[in-house]
Amino acid sequence: MTSLKFPPLRLLLLALLATVVLLALPFALPGKYLLQLVNLGLISLIVVVGLNFITGYCGQINFAQAAFWGIGAYVTAGLTLNGFSFWLALPAAAVATGLCSLLLGIPTLRLRAYYLAMATIAFGEIVQLILVHWEPVTGGTSGLRGVPPVSLFGHALVGHVQHYYFLLVWCALALWLSLRVRASKLGRSMIALRDSEIAAEVMGVDTVRVKMLAFALSSIYAGIAGSLYVGTVNYVSPDLFSNTQAVLFFVMLVIGGVGSAVGAVIGTVVLTALPEALRFLKEWYMVLYGVGVILMITFLPDGLVSIRKRFTRDAARPAEAAAAVDSTTPVTLRAQRSAMPTGEQDQTVMAVGAVTMRFGGLTALDAVSLSVKRGSVHAVIGPNGSGKTTFLNVLSGAYQAQEGSVLLDGVELIGSRPSAIAKVGLSRTFQNIRVYKSLTVLENVMVGASCNTGANVLGILAGTSGQKQQEATMRADTMEALQFVGLAAFAERPAGSLAYAQQRLLEIARAVATKPKVLLLDEPAAGMNPQESTRLMETIVALRDAGITVIFVEHNVRLVMGISDRITVFDFGKKIAEGTPQEIQTNPQVIEAYLGRPREARVAANSAPSGQPKEEIHA
Repeated sequence: MTSLKFPPLRLLLLALLATVVLLALPFALPGKYLLQLVNLGLISLIVVVGLNFITGYCGQINFAQAAFWGIGAYVTAGLTLNGFSFWLALPAAAVATGLCSLLLGIPTLRLRAYYLAMATIAFGEIVQLILVHWEPVTGGTSGLRGVPPVSLFGHALVGHVQHYYFLLVWCALALWLSLRVRASKLGRSMIALRDSEIAAEVMGVDTVRVKMLAFALSSIYAGIAGSLYVGTVNYVSPDLFSNTQAVLFFVMLVIGGVGSAVGAVIGTVVLTALPEALRFLKEWYMVLYGVGVILMITFLPDGLVSIRKRFTRDAARPAEAAAAVDSTTPVTLRAQRSAMPTGEQDQTVMAVGAVTMRFGGLTALDAVSLSVKRGSVHAVIGPNGSGKTTFLNVLSGAYQAQEGSVLLDGVELIGSRPSAIAKVGLSRTFQNIRVYKSLTVLENVMVGASCNTGANVLGILAGTSGQKQQEATMRADTMEALQFVGLAAFAERPAGSLAYAQQRLLEIARAVATKPKVLLLDEPAAGMNPQESTRLMETIVALRDAGITVIFVEHNVRLVMGISDRITVFDFGKKIAEGTPQEIQTNPQVIEAYLGRPREARVAANSAPSGQPKEEIHA
């Protein structure tokens, strides 16, 4: 994913040209009908830009936008018909849709998969039925007529031209605020949970809260669009706010490009203009319209906005090749995190007591207990299936153990969500790399750097000085973490373009940016060559020297024995040994777990008298 960058002068000229075209558009369109269509397209654009928060950024399927649009329209119509000003009705519509989104989102957004999609479809049907049958309030199928026009500075807006400029300002504001959110901690958190929800959680992202904020913003945009619709046409009826319209909004976003504000604009323009452009085909125009939509989705799955990337792909190849060459150079480690607590070597930072984790009838961890000293490197090893990764998942909150306790500096972790555990001071990497590929290297680590900061939505939208200072601080912490692992030169690259070993280091940098007391590494050397493994050893030693306690799972014996202060050995979910590397290498239980029992023991067991049980040999 390579961004297209223009020189400042060229960008300024393009913006100026677009402004001139938009300002002159009403005078270039023949007849009132086309301008009315443009106005309706501008209202649809606000709805689609709002949908992009929850569907584009967070990856949650939402079919309630038409229902929220209708709620905003009816709230505005009802209030203005009863003597309230449009400028009081509009925020009331935004609040009403925001509250409805909370009522719908609280029980559904805690779940995963397609629960939100199913709930929003049902919600749309319920809203449609209410609008049709609650006649004393909504007017039933006849709707509400005679809605007063919008008054601006004492002047009532009349005519399509005046409404066009009014709506154009609202669209510009909606897009600007959308881009502001995208560039903030909240926007990065949204995209992080879309790319990997569990990886976002362990970096301190409260994914439920972030999804709720995205859903609320999405519904508020639709509610405001409903107010603007009523102020433009001065009439409202329930037929426009159906699930069919909701699907159309969804298709507009998909056609343009999910996750892109520019894509929302392109998709809305295309699907607003295309039916009118094909009307000369009479009864065939809907068929060709449907075929065209299918072809666009099939051949441009990333939306029309991805056409730009295809034209710039060849230009990006030399840069990608340069990145591959840079990945083979030695990583320069800079242990500069002086702010990290060093602690005392003999002080326990984490105490695990009799932790038991069961999956149905399988006991993955059986009363495991251990203590980890502050500022140490503690390895957890064992054969495949011995419970090592399950152990890390319990520590980080990905799994909830049925029994036992995990104390981090006296704070109980079992029962807490991963995001809460991250804020206490525990972070981790994964066995299977989970970088946020839709974000740049810098943005990936900024997700971690924002672990201990708040997210004030109003501050983000208003661009307050406190918000700007917070962003500057997070950026400084991010660059420090990238310098620590030697990836500062790759800060602006897409995370997915890095080489395998670099992505491993990126995960470590992202975890380090949370400023953890304890860092969990799950098979960090998996898939690395010897040179890369050596650099990883240096990185882990530098982490320890910087004051971070490291607990890691690894199969690379050379790495484990070379850097560990203590080693714990698991077998079939139980701790069978613990000690220094020298003690572990000579421990007979460890040798048996890895290599099977000695030949003499096997011969003795196999020669036991008949009728006596023979001990099982684990190879």
